[in-house]
Amino acid sequence: MSNRRVWAGLVLMAGALLAAPAPAQPQSVLRVAPETLSRILDPHFTTSFTTRDLGYLIYDTLFAVDDKFEPKPQMVGSYTVSPDKLTYVFVLRPGLTWHDGQPVTAADCVASIRRWASRDSMGQMLSRFIASLEAADAGTIKLVLKEPYGMVLDSLAKVGAPVPFMMPERIAKTPGNEQVREIVGSGPYKFRADLHEPGVKIVLEKFAGYRPRSEPADWASGGKIAKLDRVEMLGMPDAQTQVSALIRGEVDYLERVPADLLPLIDAKSGAKAEVVSRFGFQAIMRMNHLQPPFDNIKVRQAIARAIDRSMYAAVVAGDPRFATDCAAMFGCGMPYGSTTGIPSRDVVAAKAMLKEVGVDTSKPLVMLHVANAPGIAALGNVTRQVLVDLGFQVDMQAMDFQTFATRRLNTKSVAEGGWNIAHTTNSVPDQGNPLSNPFLVALGAPASAWGWPTDPRTEELRLRFATAADEPARKAVAAEIQARAYEQVLYLPLAQFTAPSAWRDNLQGVLKSPVMLLYNIDRK
Repeated sequence: MSNRRVWAGLVLMAGALLAAPAPAQPQSVLRVAPETLSRILDPHFTTSFTTRDLGYLIYDTLFAVDDKFEPKPQMVGSYTVSPDKLTYVFVLRPGLTWHDGQPVTAADCVASIRRWASRDSMGQMLSRFIASLEAADAGTIKLVLKEPYGMVLDSLAKVGAPVPFMMPERIAKTPGNEQVREIVGSGPYKFRADLHEPGVKIVLEKFAGYRPRSEPADWASGGKIAKLDRVEMLGMPDAQTQVSALIRGEVDYLERVPADLLPLIDAKSGAKAEVVSRFGFQAIMRMNHLQPPFDNIKVRQAIARAIDRSMYAAVVAGDPRFATDCAAMFGCGMPYGSTTGIPSRDVVAAKAMLKEVGVDTSKPLVMLHVANAPGIAALGNVTRQVLVDLGFQVDMQAMDFQTFATRRLNTKSVAEGGWNIAHTTNSVPDQGNPLSNPFLVALGAPASAWGWPTDPRTEELRLRFATAADEPARKAVAAEIQARAYEQVLYLPLAQFTAPSAWRDNLQGVLKSPVMLLYNIDRK
């Protein structure tokens, strides 16, 4: 072959290489293992922690609270309140865009508020006071009250699930009792439906059109900055698998690490563990008020007298150092924390109460037992022994959390798939006042949360709290509500605990917050 042909071939090859597209640069990915991976993606539809945390990446809120529980504008650029405290006008920040490229409008936000309020206890209370809610123009929301209500901004800034996330009007018009079919927000990351594997993987991609606030991130308020290109939430079967994957570098961040596995995360592991929520979580027992025997208040009161909270505190976090036997319905260390009305433990009295009402202990109680969440599973194990000691038989039906999230909504009899007793955990700020605490809604089915208590007096007191003139008055009413809730045994707080999160030591910017906020994280 002649030199001329060789050179011609080389020139053609060089031209082809120059014309070919450059190989794609590897994306920076944050791989996260939540305690459980929700199959429900609609943030208004469920109280699932995974769905809520996912929501903070995909969606945004009109207001958000900082670490002093003070509402701060988020999507709102400015707002005014009339002198009579009846009219609120919110002006959106300019340039906000949905992930589908459409501009965010006031009409979108009005529809979103209405849908959220149909699902959330604090939103339902806010709705009682609203005379009108409308879009004054494309960027202005006007809310008019029937009478002054001091918790308008607190409601719109609510940090716990269901969070008042904003979504496009066409999606927000989906009835609250139906799940939305499109996951479109205006937050720092957008949902990749084409990469979604239900129960296995949720993939989010950085949204180039997001406009973060200029203030530093503080809890859910301030600037939400997507520093990494992609976030992947991964479903993993158990905590041991999660920790092993973290140490091997297969995942970057774990939502919770049981205390017995903490020694594995040492200086040689390439990871670190730290508590990011100082208030932590409340462990909860909920009895089904619709079904015997817990439709009888005396039976519920007997259970309340029989429990030993120190036993729950000893196991819920895997290490007593991370838990207390706090029985305050609104959380210890929180503004409305109180000891009012907490019943003393008296097993003899509990047995006498059961004998007095002639409860039938021959029928097994169906306990929904979440086996794949160690903290919740530990609660069920303690309660089972309490019930057995009282003479009950217990049918402990093990399931994963996603099955539980569906099964607990069954209002039918035990024979038809219903249940008698169950446990869960919720973040303490979610439980922190009589309006945000979902387990204090006492309107019966379907308005109350699963368990469905009915108590008009509790509802009267919650309304009094909502209309209280000042903070001292609210604290006094909150104490009354706790006393009444314990008398009726609407639910039982079992312990308050913290749970360390863990992440690879090459990550920085992890936010301290009562919820898992995954924006602002970067690699060193």
